[in-house]
Amino acid sequence: MPGPLEGVTVLEMANVITGPYAGMLLADLGAEVIKVEMPGTGDLFRHWAGDKNQFSPPFAAFNRNKKSVTINVKTTRGVECYLRLAASVDVILENFRPGTLDRMGVGYNAVKEINPRIVYCAISGMGQSGPDSHRPTYDAIAQALSGLWSQLTEMNDPEPVGPPLCDQLGGLYAAYGVLGALLHRAGTGQGQRLDVSMLGAAMGFQTNAVAGYLMQSDVADKFSRAKRSQTYAFVAADRRPFAIHLSTPDKFWRGLADATERPDLLSDPRFKTKTDRIANYEALRAELAGVFETRDRDEWVERLQARDVPAAPINTIAEALDEPQVRHLEMVRTFGQGDEALELVGFPVDYAVTPAEPGDRPPLVGEHTDSVLRSIGLGAEDIEGLRSESAI
Repeated sequence: MPGPLEGVTVLEMANVITGPYAGMLLADLGAEVIKVEMPGTGDLFRHWAGDKNQFSPPFAAFNRNKKSVTINVKTTRGVECYLRLAASVDVILENFRPGTLDRMGVGYNAVKEINPRIVYCAISGMGQSGPDSHRPTYDAIAQALSGLWSQLTEMNDPEPVGPPLCDQLGGLYAAYGVLGALLHRAGTGQGQRLDVSMLGAAMGFQTNAVAGYLMQSDVADKFSRAKRSQTYAFVAADRRPFAIHLSTPDKFWRGLADATERPDLLSDPRFKTKTDRIANYEALRAELAGVFETRDRDEWVERLQARDVPAAPINTIAEALDEPQVRHLEMVRTFGQGDEALELVGFPVDYAVTPAEPGDRPPLVGEHTDSVLRSIGLGAEDIEGLRSESAI
């Protein structure tokens, strides 16, 4: 069944995560996404960490449901070929450093001349202008500069943490921005350029922390949100971790006291109200840590859930994929067919009328070059000529 973006064609001139993730999200919604890669090598993620496969796990993670064409825009004929393709599409995604594609003759101004309706999304680390726009930026740099990292680690002993949040937030905001620009174009016929930066995406994501600082001069740290939301993590007797959330309503707090057989906590003046528990977060955490060391995790989670207290094991990815609710949501889907099929995480939005259904596996380098170029009017001799000049 066609997805909601059926009929939209996207040209993805991007490597690694931010651009490819945005492209994949649009592809999951039914857009035709044509990935432009350098002949021979392709996306840098294809052989990440020495992987000799055509698509390493990092490449597969961000590149399903796409077509791949190889065009060398460092050649004159390659530029001509790229622009001919750009003239036929609705959206362009690129994540090169600001000015790079302009210098090659394939940037926004060149495309706008031949395709004024284009929705052109330029993704960068720091933005297209400003004092730091020229800086090389990766996920860790955007996390650090934006203040996001400060809420994920101890500042006196900082460590790298978690998945590439800023990379994927940049891709998510880019896809979101493209949808808005397409809607605007549908009503006005007007294309436009979008500027999405990893730094801006990271700042925009931190609505709560920024509001807290601007309104109350509160500088968020690793435990700020945990204290306010009354979120706790403990290790059970079997050394397996689990999480508890006690924010509201108050029945969660009473249920925890009952599950732990500690009714005295309810009358303890340090913990009587939610405000008290926020102020004495560390003391309550210490009280409960000793209690939760007396039984295994499964027993604690069962006791808490029986009293409607939000609680769950802190799973590894392997454990998460085995969760009954995750399986029910069908979050692991099969992309492609036969021996080339891959199991990957699926699209998390369930449309009732235009579902995002599993599609194709990630493409091989240049797998669709000939068919895509034929679709824009190039014949066999044209294509062979481009190939002989190393333009494709």
